[in-house]
Amino acid sequence: MEKDLVRRLEEAANRFVTPLRMNDGFDEQALLHLQVEIDRCGSAWRNETHVPKRAALILAELSPAIEACAWLYEGDMRQRIQEAGLAVSEAVIVALD
Repeated sequence: MEKDLVRRLEEAANRFVTPLRMNDGFDEQALLHLQVEIDRCGSAWRNETHVPKRAALILAELSPAIEACAWLYEGDMRQRIQEAGLAVSEAVIVALD
């Protein structure tokens, strides 16, 4: 179960961040899916004594990766990506709180 959660989280993170990094634009559905997977992980690990190392690395790198991608864009798109980064950061905090 744990490996499946980590795999799903990694796939969702890649599905959202990779197109941003490749300057292919913003995928709202991929963002929503990522937030669902973050919530799923939070629910599964809320009462556990640890978070799997790979998941912790993915979650820690999400916000900085999204912020870095924002600088590939201009204007409203940059702001939208930065707001998505904040939303993801907040989702991670809520999930692991």
